Amino acid sequence: MLLPLVLASAFAVAGDGDSGYRHVEGGDFRSSVRFEEATGVMRVASFSLMAHPVSNRDFAGFLARQPQWRRDRIPAVFASPGYLGHWAGADAPGGNIAPDAPVVHVNWYAADAYCREQQARLPTFVEWEYAAAADAIRRDARTDPRWRMRLVNDGTPHAMDAAADAPANAYGIHGLHGAHWEWSEDVASLLGDGDRRGQQDGDALRYCGATALAFNDPGDYGVVKRFVLLSALQPGATLGNLGFRCARSTP
Repeated sequence: MLLPLVLASAFAVAGDGDSGYRHVEGGDFRSSVRFEEATGVMRVASFSLMAHPVSNRDFAGFLARQPQWRRDRIPAVFASPGYLGHWAGADAPGGNIAPDAPVVHVNWYAADAYCREQQARLPTFVEWEYAAAADAIRRDARTDPRWRMRLVNDGTPHAMDAAADAPANAYGIHGLHGAHWEWSEDVASLLGDGDRRGQQDGDALRYCGATALAFNDPGDYGVVKRFVLLSALQPGATLGNLGFRCARSTP
């Protein structure tokens, strides 16, 4: 009995950060994104993904344990002008922000640090896309035109998974097509049709089809919007509808 207890304690973290992970069985997958290394079918390894995005409550707990990530203490190299700027205090969201709502205005550096503290990591974009291809009963619902049409509202309050009582997908994961975008681990390498970041394109780049030629399937609107957004962002950026969740590789 001693060894299981030791192993369990080695992977345990202060309890408020673990939203519950769901296993995602790997398989062959044709991404809608045209990655240089794989324009056709690729193999996605099995992994686990948080059932829900990281919440304000979760992130406040992280700041209590790692106060160097508070907005008034974060090192300048990782700081962002809007980082947690909507919170009432440097260490807590305040009464006007729902504690269980996804945390937003968090940059990539802080999201990465949070996941690392959980003995986890941010998911890659393909892992997110693979899990997000599922509806409530199918692992890959992308051939269903009615389901795909519902993705046009991704990232808005009208998204199909935005409601608190929206059902989980076939893996038991909630909110992948919700009102919030989510950081990916490999955001710095998500280049579209030429690396456009650093140019003064502003919101026109973030929300239009500026990288449409980077897609195997431009009609996969939910993936197109998220890829275009993330490929335009620097890791220090923050947005009011950009949060994150963590993943773990399967041993």
